[in-house]
Amino acid sequence: MIRSMLCAMFLFSCTLFSAEMIEIVPTEFRNYKVNEEVTFKVTAYESKDKLMTTGTIELFVNDGNRIRLKSVKADLSKGNPFTFKVKPNRPGFIMVSPTPYKNGKEKISWKSINKLPVKGGVLIEPEKIRQSGKVPADFEQFWQQGLKAYAKAEVIVVPAADIKRKGYKVFRVTVKHPDGSGAITGFLSIPAKPGKYPAVAGVPGAGPGTVSPNNYITCTIPAIHLYMNVHPYPTAKTFKEQREFYTKLNKSCKTKAYFRENANNRDEYVYRKVWLAMSRAIDYVAKLPEFDGKHFAAAGNSQGGGTALAMGYLNKNITCVAASVPALCDHLALQDNRQPGWPQLCVSLRDKKVQEVAPYFDCATFASGIKVPTIVTVGYVDTTCSPSSVYSAFNNLKGEKVIFPMYRNGHAISQEARKAMQTFLDKQLVK
Repeated sequence: MIRSMLCAMFLFSCTLFSAEMIEIVPTEFRNYKVNEEVTFKVTAYESKDKLMTTGTIELFVNDGNRIRLKSVKADLSKGNPFTFKVKPNRPGFIMVSPTPYKNGKEKISWKSINKLPVKGGVLIEPEKIRQSGKVPADFEQFWQQGLKAYAKAEVIVVPAADIKRKGYKVFRVTVKHPDGSGAITGFLSIPAKPGKYPAVAGVPGAGPGTVSPNNYITCTIPAIHLYMNVHPYPTAKTFKEQREFYTKLNKSCKTKAYFRENANNRDEYVYRKVWLAMSRAIDYVAKLPEFDGKHFAAAGNSQGGGTALAMGYLNKNITCVAASVPALCDHLALQDNRQPGWPQLCVSLRDKKVQEVAPYFDCATFASGIKVPTIVTVGYVDTTCSPSSVYSAFNNLKGEKVIFPMYRNGHAISQEARKAMQTFLDKQLVK
């Protein structure tokens, strides 16, 4: 009897929770004009090589991932692939998402094609996107005071005998917060061969942090590498231990997430101390005898991309910036009915005080003070660091700049984009 019930449950679950695949793409991979019709092509699969020929599916079309423009219902027996049109009426981005149902009730766990998002997106006159909200009148004063307070913060550098990196001497780095509240830690790698070298500094994307000295976004030429974690716990020797530290940290936070902790207090919000300590570490590296004195890049992905923009503004040693899908941009985008960038403070924390504090940590504002050459990547289907939030920062940059479009990527850098960033860094660090 029990066996029969289990079999029935299994068959029932297979019926309701199938694993079809879907691809949603614009018919042309490019940017569009306001009031220009955009045609999307949708292809639904039963399996990798077999199209769905029965049933109905529904798609939601959203402006800025906030405003519902329309829903599209399609009878697959009448055509698959099928197309539909949308006419956006303002600069920004359009995101198309499949609902998780077939025939209005059968649950579908949509899978992607070639590990790309199941959603589709386009950008509309992105060069006209502007950062939302107002920049605090004392923004520069706030950060200059912080830099002054960290000018003599203690930096401890010791050999990392347990870490082997071919061609490099590796050190563990600790930068102590002047108020005695802790430190950030990470790695410094210096080429073993005597000489003068450019430098690259960065932090990892959001999460537990790194136990490796290798930056995710970096150059291919020999260089000094500074790669720091953002957390108050010491960098572990194994990733398992690092994750345990991370879990414990988040559990100890009132918000259960380090990146939202104290977001209602500009002096205590996590990124204030992290960015000031990171800038202090860059100053330390800039005084090393192995540094060439001319070329210093800030580079990173997501949280690291936002931090790269912050360093481009805060630290006078930085001569170029590589920011991949940068986080922490356009915090007040809800004011314009657009999705803000990660960590979406004003979405998850609907607090007036948070809305007052967030602008001090908006990397789009940091971008407005960056005059050095900068490369940025943007994912057109990125729901973590929305494409409009990335463009709000890119459009603020004052110097030589280039943006690499990833038309089918979400919050992940493509191999082509990563190579473009490496090429950019290689060029900037030797000219």
